[in-house]
Amino acid sequence: MKRFVLFIALTIFMLSGVSCEKKEPPKAALMLKKADYFYEKGELRKALFIYKQIMDAYPESKSGKIAAENYVRYSQMLQSEIEANKKINFDRTKRLARAVELYYRDHRKYPKSIDDLVPKYIPKRIVDVWGNPLVYKKTKTGYIVACFGKDGIIGGTDEDTDFFIQNGEVVTTPDIK
Repeated sequence: MKRFVLFIALTIFMLSGVSCEKKEPPKAALMLKKADYFYEKGELRKALFIYKQIMDAYPESKSGKIAAENYVRYSQMLQSEIEANKKINFDRTKRLARAVELYYRDHRKYPKSIDDLVPKYIPKRIVDVWGNPLVYKKTKTGYIVACFGKDGIIGGTDEDTDFFIQNGEVVTTPDIK
């Protein structure tokens, strides 16, 4: 009899339209729209930041679950983009170093500046993927070519990774003499 009464009560409860699920927090849905807006606008880091906030604040909500999926997917996209940019920057650094080596082969001395390489050895000054110029420095023992990443300063990881070529060799830290 108890089972029958419980079955009837549960049936009435379900037919009444009352849901056991928690209501979607309005703030979570608004934040999700904002994150999606930044993603569509191409501002992936801002979108990821907001997706992470939604995941942390509303993990069991529909928006929290969507945010978690988007966070994983878009984080992987961002990492792929960072790796592609690093490869492009490294290739450009090597291209500038090759131009310096060709100049040396032809003149038996290193160029005083990048301007000595244009237009015969490179068509124009080489810049990284963000438009920062690559750096060339003539030293007492040869030369250094450097790319300082997105931030344009020494040191960093991911998009701020630095690349150095000294006297034709890739080095992690150049010996400036």
